[in-house]
Amino acid sequence: MKKSNYSRFCKELFKRFFHDLKEKELQEKNLELEKAKIPMEYIEYYSVAIMNLFIAAIISILIPVFIYYIFPNPLTLFLVLLIPLIVILVIAFFYLYQPKYIISRRAENIDRFLPYAINYISSMAVAGVSPSEIFQTLSTIRVYGEIKNEAKRIAKEINVMGIDNITALKNAIELSPSHKFISFIQGMIGTIQSGSDLNNYLSNISEKYLGDDLIERKKHLDLLGVVAEGFVISVIAFPIFLVIILSVMGFFGGSMDISIFVLFLFSFLILPFVYLAFYFIVKSATVENVSRYIEKNNEDITSFYKKNKTALLILLFSLFTSIIIIAIFLLLSNINIVEPGLYLNLDILFLVILIFLGPISYYLFIQHKKKKEIQDRLPDFLTELGDSLSSGMTVLESIKTAEKGKYGELNSEIKKMKSQLSWNIAVKDVFINLSERVRSGILQRVVIIINEGILMGGNTSSIFKAAAKEVGQINQIEHQRKANMSIYFSVIVLCFFVFLAIILILDRTIFTSFFELQTEQLDQLGSVITIETVEPLLLKYGLFSFVYVQALGSGILAGYMMDGKVSSGVRYAIVLAVISFIVFKILF
Repeated sequence: MKKSNYSRFCKELFKRFFHDLKEKELQEKNLELEKAKIPMEYIEYYSVAIMNLFIAAIISILIPVFIYYIFPNPLTLFLVLLIPLIVILVIAFFYLYQPKYIISRRAENIDRFLPYAINYISSMAVAGVSPSEIFQTLSTIRVYGEIKNEAKRIAKEINVMGIDNITALKNAIELSPSHKFISFIQGMIGTIQSGSDLNNYLSNISEKYLGDDLIERKKHLDLLGVVAEGFVISVIAFPIFLVIILSVMGFFGGSMDISIFVLFLFSFLILPFVYLAFYFIVKSATVENVSRYIEKNNEDITSFYKKNKTALLILLFSLFTSIIIIAIFLLLSNINIVEPGLYLNLDILFLVILIFLGPISYYLFIQHKKKKEIQDRLPDFLTELGDSLSSGMTVLESIKTAEKGKYGELNSEIKKMKSQLSWNIAVKDVFINLSERVRSGILQRVVIIINEGILMGGNTSSIFKAAAKEVGQINQIEHQRKANMSIYFSVIVLCFFVFLAIILILDRTIFTSFFELQTEQLDQLGSVITIETVEPLLLKYGLFSFVYVQALGSGILAGYMMDGKVSSGVRYAIVLAVISFIVFKILF
């Protein structure tokens, strides 16, 4: 929300309603909006809110009144009274809560990236870079989230407005929404004013914040464990009992059509919605965006195609294969080899989903596995480079030495780096090319630290070791998450196979006996009275749809909880879905 002629008009119209505000109180409220990065004064912001409330109230009253005039009945009268109230409350709540919400989100983002940004600042300080230059450089780096904006404000006051370092840092304290960032800046101010060693302070605070971040991540893992337990109970265990109850009650209660309808309703509406809700809950309980790769601004279509060429070709192949499959089934139905209708459409739908998700999920799994192996071995590689540089070697000599080590997938990247350096390509470009090939957010941050450190000069070996420490911590967190969530993953997969076994047992016992009894009754009484029957194929596809959706949803969520990647979950989901498809086509 920015200043405009409309906002200025609203301010002039309603500013008399705010004349009782004291100057100090008004400054505090303006400061809150500035923390939220809303470029308006308090009076202007809430004048716009009052005007919008007034306009919305008129519109929300006129429309229901017009509807009531055309359709006069108690329901429209109720809408006339209810809709304006709801609209006014929603808009009022939005304007009241918006600044606090933005502030909390900005603070959360700053706290999330702060340990790694301080590690970067500490590395630059060791290289002999001044605080003003550090914040100027940090203000241009997007991989540290909202910290970029905090650094931009400090750098602007120092370099453009000519304010001294201490005053600029004090101003940052007043405007920052993050208590951790405020504490960090206060420590910097105290260290500078007391004449103490700033490098020592930055090194110590970096260690402290990285340790606090590790503890905080473990808390997130505990919360994720609670979410996983709720997921197992509500989305895995409960549907098992639901299917059993619906099937048995449908047979013996004479309401199988209703039971099958409920199965289809759960399969295609309720379960997908629940899985989507749990996806957002899991996403909110984790912090994957620390590892997210930041794409370049203004990337054109050609560049996007080159980076994703293989994935796009795989999707194109899947689309072409799906069209062929659909054409074959339509041809077979036209010559009466297969029966057209609902069941054929469901088979086509389930096959097309497998064809679309299978190849791309396998490709993304291979890419993720390669990236993960590179990331796991990266700390050792960076540490070795740091040790080699500290012994007096150049970067090229250090990389040649590291090439002889055993770094798995990383070895091929080291060879490319050595080749580029031997062709006199700048060290900075060599590391940038590495991050663009691997497309890892962690490596992207590490490359920034290394390149800025090399550019500024100073103790280059310590910069590589600081980068190794950051990557090592991220790896430790990811390994801990996988270890914790693998238990719940095993439970989810086990429940799926138990579910399949229960369905097969029901089919071999209750379902078989019931259909035999139904056939006998039709033979004996079908010509005398009308008997409601249950179509076996309809029951089969009702259960099949339920299990198939369960396989996809539980596989995706289980893999996502364990690895933090949807592509990893899709891989597991495809395996479970194929198993369910085979079981229902062969054994049911």
